[in-house]
Amino acid sequence: MKNKFVKNLSLAAIVLSLAILGTACGSSNSNSVDNSAVNASTNAAGDNTGDNSAAANNGSSANEAVSEDNAPTEVEAVFNAINADKTVEIETGVGPLTYKVSAELADKVSQWEKGTKVKYQYKEDTITAIDKE
Repeated sequence: MKNKFVKNLSLAAIVLSLAILGTACGSSNSNSVDNSAVNASTNAAGDNTGDNSAAANNGSSANEAVSEDNAPTEVEAVFNAINADKTVEIETGVGPLTYKVSAELADKVSQWEKGTKVKYQYKEDTITAIDKE
């Protein structure tokens, strides 16, 4: 009886460990939490319309067309600062967000003052285009 109890207890411990491990190692996308509100407000405003239809009208195949998931998102916000590691801080409706920028864009925004209103496009955590409003 004691041997059966120890065997069942060991089996239960293994199953519980696997369940905890499976939960802890599940997929998570922390950057999507930061940008989800920005994406929602941008999509509600309709800023992403027309990208796919332009590719389709040019005679491009469906494989060459930019899908909505891969298209950069355009947002209006306020420029706060550029950091030494070539990241910029942008104040959005959900608070300040930090994005990576290329050396070219870093040079472009290095002269801008804090509080400058900007329009920028980003894909994941990188700004692909930025201009003053």
